[in-house]
Amino acid sequence: MLRLVLAGLLALAAISAAHAQESLAGTWNGVLDVGAAQLRLELRIEENEDGYSAVMVSVDQGGSAIPVSDFRVEYPQIDLHMAAAGARYTATHSDGVLSGVFAQGGAEFPLDMARGAVEAAASPSLPGEREAVIEAGVRLAGTLRTPDGDGPHPAILLLNGSGSQDRDVTIGEHRIFATLADALANAGIASLRLDDRGIGLSGLTPASGPRELGEDAAAALTWLRTQPDVDTRCTGIMGHSEGGMIAFLLPDTTRPDFIVTLAGMAGTLEETLLEQGEAMNRVMGADEATINATWERQLAMLEALRSSPPGEAQAAVEAAFIAHGIPAEAARQQAAFWGQRYVQEAAELNPAPALASYDGPVLAIFAENDLQVLAETNIPRLESAREGLPTTILTAPGTNHLFQASETGSPAEYLSAPHAMAPEALALIVNSTMSLMTQACTLND
Repeated sequence: MLRLVLAGLLALAAISAAHAQESLAGTWNGVLDVGAAQLRLELRIEENEDGYSAVMVSVDQGGSAIPVSDFRVEYPQIDLHMAAAGARYTATHSDGVLSGVFAQGGAEFPLDMARGAVEAAASPSLPGEREAVIEAGVRLAGTLRTPDGDGPHPAILLLNGSGSQDRDVTIGEHRIFATLADALANAGIASLRLDDRGIGLSGLTPASGPRELGEDAAAALTWLRTQPDVDTRCTGIMGHSEGGMIAFLLPDTTRPDFIVTLAGMAGTLEETLLEQGEAMNRVMGADEATINATWERQLAMLEALRSSPPGEAQAAVEAAFIAHGIPAEAARQQAAFWGQRYVQEAAELNPAPALASYDGPVLAIFAENDLQVLAETNIPRLESAREGLPTTILTAPGTNHLFQASETGSPAEYLSAPHAMAPEALALIVNSTMSLMTQACTLND
């Protein structure tokens, strides 16, 4: 899933900084107004013998956090560079307030921060939930949600989309996967949802690429099948967006009984980015010149990824952005994200062979107004890859990428949607999943 502003790894980066005047150590908070959303941020600063270290945390994006990779102080001015997100925060400290500007991707937004943490809202706990910890080379932490009754229950592993997200897929006040897990439990289906690597209680080690996330999914599905209240004859995967592709990348030794994809990617990263960029530009009213310039810039970035040695694409991506009119500082920031090894490996992956290699039953549900994984292009790809294999394809009318009620599908509507997921879309997902399980599994009477 497209992240609105921040993505990265939860870690502290120790960087030299000049210490003068009043100490900056402690927690600061502020609200970043990006127009489409207002995001509560925390800047957590620690002081040590070498200077300062810090992380910037997006409270409204499930606690997504990125390390400050370069912390510079010329008191009262501070300059914080966050290379993992291609972002920078510059501010002046005066009277207990940091007054400054947050910059990312060529855009700048005012950001003032005061001392203190964001007041925590209680995260509602649903009945039937318990903590899950899976050791898979990296610690995977999450929540197992079970229905009422002793079971055993059919069960589903939930895989979220791209970007760093918590187990609930928290978007503002919406908890997408918690809502989905509740609906599944009400229908008698258990589910396991996980914090991404680097988020929440999961381990910090980043995945090298989508196939490594497939190995994580295999470990989680294996763990799910060991639970005493889970019916081992009926355990599958439900993946959203990129998670819908990851569901097909498990090692051959671990086979789900069924797969459900929600707005699942069926095209390459190149196809997805180009279609996504054009669709979003058109919704925003961009002219043809802007659309073509975006297209050419994305193609140049993808070519830089393909032509670079593994894990060494950042410089080539930065040069490609500069060659296509992006200012040097913004290009460097963008390259810190798009030049990552994970993106490089994702760009090399063609989902079609993986989609064809799974011979079990598949349910694919697309969203009519989705601008991130377009139904009109991904449905034909899925049909072609799955030809002759048991596959059901449905479309949820009037919904965006998150299956919320939507007018345009724009990500600007994600935070303001009246429900975490539209009730009609939830009913379609749950009812069609139950039908799929009847086809796929031998269940208790």
